[in-house]
Amino acid sequence: MYVDDGSWASRLALKDKAQATVSDFVSIIKTANNDSELAETPHDTARQFATLDNTMKSTFQNIAKLTHTLRQVQDASFGLLDNLRVTDQASQSLQIRPPPMRE
Repeated sequence: MYVDDGSWASRLALKDKAQATVSDFVSIIKTANNDSELAETPHDTARQFATLDNTMKSTFQNIAKLTHTLRQVQDASFGLLDNLRVTDQASQSLQIRPPPMRE
């Protein structure tokens, strides 16, 4: 003879609770995994900033060297200009005239 003591209902309720617990546990694992992936992003960003910092330092040094070189070129240009002015003044003071052009 079959006796209905209601234990099947409690077993179904326990099964539902176990499935809900497993589902919650899976959600927690997914969240933890996503959080761990986010932790790598700031690390990568920090590494990129360090690389950028080194690049900026070398760029600054290259700009400083280029500025120094351009100043030297400018000084040389002014020196040539001064020499041309002196040559023109010397030519005028000696009254040297270019030869006439032949036709």
